[in-house]
Amino acid sequence: MQMKSFKLLLLVLLVSFGMQAQELVSGKATLTKLKGGIYEVKKEDGTVKKIDIRPNAEEHIHGTLAVLFKECEETRQSVFDLKIITEEDLVKTVKNYNKCNYTPFEPTEKEIEQAANFQVDEYKLFASIGGSLNRISFFNFDDYENLAQGQLSFGLAATPGFLGSLQGNLYVTLEVNAAFSGDKDFGNSPFQTNFKKDSQKANLGLEYHFNKKGKIRPLAGIGVGLASDHYKGSYNGYDLNEREGSAFVIPRVGILFSLDEKKSLGVILSYIPEYENDLTFQTEDEIVPLIIDTHYINAGLYLYF
Repeated sequence: MQMKSFKLLLLVLLVSFGMQAQELVSGKATLTKLKGGIYEVKKEDGTVKKIDIRPNAEEHIHGTLAVLFKECEETRQSVFDLKIITEEDLVKTVKNYNKCNYTPFEPTEKEIEQAANFQVDEYKLFASIGGSLNRISFFNFDDYENLAQGQLSFGLAATPGFLGSLQGNLYVTLEVNAAFSGDKDFGNSPFQTNFKKDSQKANLGLEYHFNKKGKIRPLAGIGVGLASDHYKGSYNGYDLNEREGSAFVIPRVGILFSLDEKKSLGVILSYIPEYENDLTFQTEDEIVPLIIDTHYINAGLYLYF
């Protein structure tokens, strides 16, 4: 009795499996339905791939079928025209593949042209050491004195691929720097004045590099930025410890010497037209006016890498 029950159970399982596995298309590629929403494609070269078209079961069915049928460009392209892949679409796709002349994939003229013109974005880091000469006057007078600052900077120069033939000539730059000075007595101030000045600046700009494939590459550019200047010292007998921010425009010119395919070493000069720092401050007894006007001349030794 038990032996008969076991045979009956085995027969039911075999019948059930046979009902689930159903061959839908045969040929150079065979499509078999394993169960609801799950199919198997087997090619003559032995490639076997399971295809699951159940909702949210697999995200890359189109790509899977395109690779599976890559020998037939017509079938490969038709797969991407399908929005939602159904069993009917699978049957049609496999039948089309089986009727295909199996020409290998060849890119179109447009694809070849696009590939030839494709350029990846390129970028260079740069660092510099140099100095800035601050031409300082007070209260908009035309009497200037010089304050020298040592300066360090670091930045990024990027030339996007979409620029086409201008790539390697035109760069978008981002630069930050810090500059420091020693104490200085100013004889052009209306009152006794002594201070040292620390500055931090950041600017975003455009640079055009001439002769991009040559060993010597002149450049010209312009940028806009923000500066934060800290003055510490004394003014008219009062302690001075003030910080002020300003916006600026910075034209620049220079020349780079190519060291290898990526590295360049050169000298860049830049100039910041006058901007004004209003350092007027409050004491216990009064408001003390202090207006400082500055022109900047900057020079640096730059390494692009």
